[in-house]
Amino acid sequence: MNEKKPDYSSVKRLAVALGVVGLLLIVCLIRALTIVIGSGDEFRHKALAQATGSSISILARPGDIVDRNGIYLASSKKVYRLILDPKVMAQTEKLYPGSMDKTISLVSEAFQADKNALHEAFTSDTSRAYVRFDKDRILTEEEIGVYNGLVEAYQAEKKAFNAEVDARKGEKSEKDLRRIAGVWFEDEYRREYPLSTVLSKVVGYTTKDASEGILGLERYYDGILRGTDGKEYTYVDEQGNVTKELVEPIDGYTLKTSLDSNVARILKEEITAFQEGEIGGKRVNVMVLDPQNGEVIAMASDTDFDLNDPQDLTRFFTEEELENPAETFLLQEAFLTRPKQLEAMTKEEQLTALLQQVQINYAVSGTYEPGSTAKAMTLAAGYESGRIRESDTYFCGGSIPVANYTIHCHSTEPCGQLKPIEAFGRSCNVCFVEMAEKVGAFTFSKFQELYNLGQKTNIDLPGEANTANLIYYEPGLHEIELSTNSFGQGFNVTMIQMASVYASLINGGYYYEPRVVTRIEDGAGNTVSDSEPVLVRRTVSEETSKKIREGMKYVASKGTASGFVYLESYDFGGKTGAAEKLPRGTGKYIVSFISAAPMNQPKFLLYVVIDEPNADDQSSSGPAQILSKAILDRLLPYYGIFSGAGEDAYNYDWSSLGDYTGMDDAMEGVEPVDDPDHSIEWLFDDEDDRN
Repeated sequence: MNEKKPDYSSVKRLAVALGVVGLLLIVCLIRALTIVIGSGDEFRHKALAQATGSSISILARPGDIVDRNGIYLASSKKVYRLILDPKVMAQTEKLYPGSMDKTISLVSEAFQADKNALHEAFTSDTSRAYVRFDKDRILTEEEIGVYNGLVEAYQAEKKAFNAEVDARKGEKSEKDLRRIAGVWFEDEYRREYPLSTVLSKVVGYTTKDASEGILGLERYYDGILRGTDGKEYTYVDEQGNVTKELVEPIDGYTLKTSLDSNVARILKEEITAFQEGEIGGKRVNVMVLDPQNGEVIAMASDTDFDLNDPQDLTRFFTEEELENPAETFLLQEAFLTRPKQLEAMTKEEQLTALLQQVQINYAVSGTYEPGSTAKAMTLAAGYESGRIRESDTYFCGGSIPVANYTIHCHSTEPCGQLKPIEAFGRSCNVCFVEMAEKVGAFTFSKFQELYNLGQKTNIDLPGEANTANLIYYEPGLHEIELSTNSFGQGFNVTMIQMASVYASLINGGYYYEPRVVTRIEDGAGNTVSDSEPVLVRRTVSEETSKKIREGMKYVASKGTASGFVYLESYDFGGKTGAAEKLPRGTGKYIVSFISAAPMNQPKFLLYVVIDEPNADDQSSSGPAQILSKAILDRLLPYYGIFSGAGEDAYNYDWSSLGDYTGMDDAMEGVEPVDDPDHSIEWLFDDEDDRN
């Protein structure tokens, strides 16, 4: 009889299978250990919370926003909500009759709450454990203190009463066994803005519970300001003991800013006075910048709103206007190219869009043609490239032909023969067309890049407009585009772009990234990070910068600003601007004035932009100068700048230069010549003509 031999191949297969299973078990064990070691706390907390179903969030306190003088622009105050627990109250009332009435009585007395409403909330659904009573009611710590005092007083009275019952050996039924139950308080932080409307568009605001930033610094630095909430976990350990574990909240960081609320108040008050005066305008925006480092000092507008009540539109519009919001100027401007979309909106949607237009920070998010303030950039490019010299002369005969168009000087009379500084002072379009021709499209475009045009400034505020498709680059700078660009029409900028460029032109040529926050601190006042000035590039040399400063002084003393803003014996300068809005020919302009002091080493740069001043002839920059003068009269002494420097701060010989008594930057227009098939809109509106 043959013996059956063992099947060694099966044994081998079994051994291999067992080995694979064992290896997988080892891998899983290693993975489990890795998870426990690396994320043990997280999973333990989750397990604990699931085991008991009990974890309470502990709110982090949002950080503050403070100006350069230590004045609070935004802060947080802890407030409370009254929470009722009908389920607990039903159980308590069953065991200790009368508890509900007594609890309702104390709550009503402490918070002036309606007893019937409290009873309804406790009894309508006794399966609920959470009812927020009077959702709109916010309770303060003082009110909570009153309630706790009433409860303590009742507990003391009850204890004394029950002790008396025990002393005379009374019946247990005589005792007061009622309990105060089913009441607790949920805390939250409420954002407060002590200065209300001052710097509203820069500071911004949050949702009602301060959990999310909506606008301004509140939005840009949302993650830094909000902090991280903590947790309190309650669970039962292996021995059956109730244990609590606390994960502390991390409070939000505080923002220290470059903002000066005193300067902002000056801007706000003068804008209000201007709008309530004889002139005013459709939209007014003003900003102040430190030209030495790019720090934003203040931004203000005629639509600065109340941060403590940001949805209120009645500050700006009448009841009739709010009944038909589509007819308001702001919405008409916003939907100028798509009016049918505005008409298709519901009234509620239109009001929402109107609120957004009111709250937009035009200095950062709005784009416009700068007008003659751009002539400083053209002049600086000419000086720096060597294409323009101080001794050059240019002739203005009142107009100049360019391609199939005629470009007019704003002056009603020909300017004649002018040096560059005179052309800058008189804001002569014709002379600047000639200068741009000498500079050339390639060099002009290179300086646009140096000036950061078409690029974002990266200011630490949300919603900065992208102007990349709103300027002409070298391939598209044909003869007419180059000519109109030389005096600030045909391309778009933002206010923060222009202010930053000018800062570099007058500070020696240093272009700094504009910023608002200078330091971030934790709750204990320790510095988390310092924001040093960021030097982006050098735009011009000190020599060119000095020439631009001299030109701005000439504008203020003998040029287009001498009629309204001349400040005798002050080391002061500026440049006027006026740009006709699209569509051309409607007589609607944006006018501006940009200025600085002292010109030997500027401490501040002031930029005023007025959209459609209320004047028969909007082409005059006079309204912007008038508002600037009112602001400067208060700003100069605030900065400790007083008269005495004299108008020859750089010993520049102006004796050979004729005085100019005009005060306009008017008529910066371009008219087609002998070409009825082309209109001025074609120059700027045809997408094919933009690069």
